[in-house]
Amino acid sequence: MATATNGNNGRVSARQKCYDVLRRMLICGQISPGSRLPEVEWSERLEVHRGGLREALVLLEHDGLLTQGEKGGFFAPILGDFELEEIMQARCVLESGAIKLVTARQLKKGAFQPLTDLCETMQRLHEVDIELGFCEADFMFHQALVALSGNSRLIQMYSHSAQLIFNLSPVDTIDVVRSKRQQTLGEHRELCSLIMDGKTDPAIQLLEHHMANPASSGPK
Repeated sequence: MATATNGNNGRVSARQKCYDVLRRMLICGQISPGSRLPEVEWSERLEVHRGGLREALVLLEHDGLLTQGEKGGFFAPILGDFELEEIMQARCVLESGAIKLVTARQLKKGAFQPLTDLCETMQRLHEVDIELGFCEADFMFHQALVALSGNSRLIQMYSHSAQLIFNLSPVDTIDVVRSKRQQTLGEHRELCSLIMDGKTDPAIQLLEHHMANPASSGPK
């Protein structure tokens, strides 16, 4: 009985590891749209059994972060403009709700340290042009914002939602990419300041601009 329990725990642990790693990579644009995720290759890369990986792939499909091909297999989705717009709208609803809950909690300044630390991390990564690292820190910023709501249901909904942090146009020059990163970082810093000061409505307005501004098609 103990062996069976340990085996089950091991599968759950492998599934969670695969889910967490692949979700972060998909959201941050580290897996190209349309790419197939071969189970043998990814089980070797993540050093897990295929059973745990397959369970994670099914969960990611349920979250809208993967699609199944007509002949089987899992693929990173290719999203149209309308789908991207809907994802941003959904994220904005969830994060606006989180902002309302955060400001209502009247947290002490120290509670916002994760957000300010991530802004500093993004600044350093921007300065040395580590694009994917900047994107991952951006992703973590938004997760940390939702976590500050203290609402476990909202946190769970957000963690199992289809998202998009990174959508770099192939025609963007390095100067355009840097400009987008700088804009993203500036908006994050301002968002932190507004939330810390309890300014709910201006913070939500900035978030909506942050999500909807077509000039910000890079990191969000």
